[in-house]
Amino acid sequence: MSKKLKYFSDLLARAVNEIEYKNVLKKLEKNDLMADVDDQRSHHFNSK
Repeated sequence: MSKKLKYFSDLLARAVNEIEYKNVLKKLEKNDLMADVDDQRSHHFNSK
């Protein structure tokens, strides 16, 4: 019984970690994209 409980506990922990990892990755990609846009905008206005 305890082996099954441990197995499902580990499985749940891995699933939660995977979901959190994907959420963090999405946030980082969004922030990086915005930083790239800001850099391009800054370069465009400062080059004139």
